[in-house]
Amino acid sequence: MTKTDNLPKILLPKVDIVFKMLFGDKRNVEILTAFLEAVLCKKINNVLLLDTTIKKRSPNDKSGIVDVKVELENSEIVDIEMQLRNVSEFRSRISYYSAGMLVEQIGRGGKYSDIKPVISIIIVAQSLIVESSKCHNVFLMLEKDEKFPFNDLQEIHILDLSRIKREENERLSNWLKFINSEREEDFMSVAQKDKIIKLAYGELKVLSADKKRRMAYEARLREQRDTWAFEDAARREGMQQGMQQGMQQGMQQGMQQGMQQGMQEILKYLKSGHSLEEAEKNLLLK
Repeated sequence: MTKTDNLPKILLPKVDIVFKMLFGDKRNVEILTAFLEAVLCKKINNVLLLDTTIKKRSPNDKSGIVDVKVELENSEIVDIEMQLRNVSEFRSRISYYSAGMLVEQIGRGGKYSDIKPVISIIIVAQSLIVESSKCHNVFLMLEKDEKFPFNDLQEIHILDLSRIKREENERLSNWLKFINSEREEDFMSVAQKDKIIKLAYGELKVLSADKKRRMAYEARLREQRDTWAFEDAARREGMQQGMQQGMQQGMQQGMQQGMQQGMQEILKYLKSGHSLEEAEKNLLLK
């Protein structure tokens, strides 16, 4: 019997609830900091975990919840979101959350100069940025031709787990491999390359042995499966309805075109001196 045979089945960190447990726990700030340093390519000295709810300015505003939200030592706000499956209008949602984190920083009497930069880090399992083949895309608000930034208040990072092999930053690549791992040997392989990832793997094993957390994890998986099944069924039904409507519209258009052509033929015969009965008979003979 190997050593791994006695280990509980590992919880997958790419499932959002596990991602929150691991990276959103104040006891694991060292792990979170190392991951942020790999993504942002800079030294981070202090990380403060924040409430993950995006505050609403009015009752009519849409609410929002991210997986992990932190404040860095320079007052930058960073949110991290794990997304296994792309949903409709996901890009718009990312922009909305980013804007919401800017707006929530000042009250009615606040100053615009008090607004601090917001950085969104979105990890996707399915390619979201089809215009690029990169694993790590970074978006800023730039001048169209000369490419200088309007300001530094918004920055969006998209990390694509399906393109890890294309990531040249080895440190970031290792973190993404860890998040994307599903087998014990995969976790162990990447954990040997980085001491903080090894620490993260140890914490993940502790989470995996916790019965309550495992129950929450399994409940989340069931919820995701049910949601995805519903979405797939709705999409198929929508496609079928669209095909039926298209066929009906095509038949109606065909009938209308046929009637118009018939009327034109009858008019031609009438203009040439034939009677209406003769025009109809000639049209039927065609």
